[in-house]
Amino acid sequence: MNNTMVDKRTVQDLTAAKTKVLVELGQEVYLAYRRGDKFTSILVEKGEFLKDLDKKIHSAIEQKEPEPGDMMECSCGAVLTEDDLFCQQCGKKADVPNIQQQKTTLCYHCDNEVPADANYCNVCGVRM
Repeated sequence: MNNTMVDKRTVQDLTAAKTKVLVELGQEVYLAYRRGDKFTSILVEKGEFLKDLDKKIHSAIEQKEPEPGDMMECSCGAVLTEDDLFCQQCGKKADVPNIQQQKTTLCYHCDNEVPADANYCNVCGVRM
């Protein structure tokens, strides 16, 4: 089984686990509401677990191997990596975006690192 299939399966499994927890959360909150109980502790416990699942899903998506169409190529057709400053085949300066230089900030809700100019967190979806 190749890495892409494993990555997709991991994301599917984590997403299914998240869905299950969301259903359980809804059921527990509803039952607490019907009994007249407070459900803050239920929300905190399940919320933390969901936040952890969101981070794992995001991490699994980020770690997937690039698809052939995602590979960066020089105008001469040679494959480039993020570390290449110049093409190894023709010597042309590589026009590869440097992701490490992008300014980031932490999401106040889930502590995920997001681009500083992002409007929403790419893990939990909260407005920045």
